[in-house]
Amino acid sequence: MPSNNSTSRRTARRRATRSADKRIASLVTREVVKLIPQIVAQVHSLSNSRTPEDVKTEPAFLYKHFKACDPMPFTGEGGVSQLLQWFDAIEVTLRQSGCPEDFQTTCATGVFQSRALDWWAAERNKRGMVAAYALSWTELKKLMKEEYYPPHELQKLEGEFWQIKQDKGDNASYTARFKQLSVICPSQVDAPKKAIAKYIRGLPECVGDFVEAAKPASIEEAYQLATEVNDKRVLSGFFSANPVTQARQAIIIDSSGESTNGSSNDSHENFSRDSSDGSSGNSSKDSSDDASSGSLDEASDDTASSRQTQPNRKRKEPSVEEIPKPEPLRSVPVPAKRAYNGSHPQCLRCTYHHPTGAGCRYCAYCNKYGHLTWNCHFGPQH
Repeated sequence: MPSNNSTSRRTARRRATRSADKRIASLVTREVVKLIPQIVAQVHSLSNSRTPEDVKTEPAFLYKHFKACDPMPFTGEGGVSQLLQWFDAIEVTLRQSGCPEDFQTTCATGVFQSRALDWWAAERNKRGMVAAYALSWTELKKLMKEEYYPPHELQKLEGEFWQIKQDKGDNASYTARFKQLSVICPSQVDAPKKAIAKYIRGLPECVGDFVEAAKPASIEEAYQLATEVNDKRVLSGFFSANPVTQARQAIIIDSSGESTNGSSNDSHENFSRDSSDGSSGNSSKDSSDDASSGSLDEASDDTASSRQTQPNRKRKEPSVEEIPKPEPLRSVPVPAKRAYNGSHPQCLRCTYHHPTGAGCRYCAYCNKYGHLTWNCHFGPQH
């Protein structure tokens, strides 16, 4: 019996302890719930009580930030192409500088010069300062197109686009102009197949045939193929006026060592032939004069028959035939000088440019081409 009583007492104490713990926990929970709103209010009051120096704010956008990106100026000259190029350049600068939308018109008009500046001053006076700078970038572009994009200029560009062709091997300029005109006159290239066909028509035949045979699927692929084929044609000398391979094949050296091709050689030979004929005629005339003077001397003097004829002391001029001819060039050298921009062809003998019917400038003193004897710096007169 005593053991049962002790067990019951221990169980009663445990139950009392548990009930006391539950009451304490419930009291703590109620107090915490009451304090949470106060804690949240204190946290908000502390966050709002910070000084302005503690709050980090972004700096305001200024015009100097836009100017630091080196925007492209606009003068109002150069036509539609210049206007579209300026639009593209200034939009890139506006994005790079981080210019806000309400400040884009102010920044863009700040780079106006010359005629464009006069036009913008007239617009400000007409609309008012506040209303003019309140225009959006889209509205400003529309006004500028109306001013610098007149209908007659558009007609000129459309006519140019109809007849555009590549100039020899300059494919880069042709492609760049084709892209510009495609933006200005989109009605002529409104379909991909139409744009590809129009681009191929403007290419040279030696390039356009390859591009057309490749059947490009897009205009960008046509640009790439045309550039590759055109570069190969330029490297092979197809567009050159005097290709090196053709010039070497045109020179033929015969057994006598003289060039048999070229109008300049013929003219030089004709000049030599005429000069030699003139010198022979002069020599025969001199001999006849000597003979007549000798007969007169014999008639006046009886002893002239026994006297030995004195040699003619008259100095003879050297004939052209006696001048040694230099060996003709077997290949066309590449002179290290500026490129020739004239209209005369390059001579295959002297490698200089002169009219086809004129002879080569050849110096008989130093045996060099490029100047005549009386212009030689090493001649007897110097």
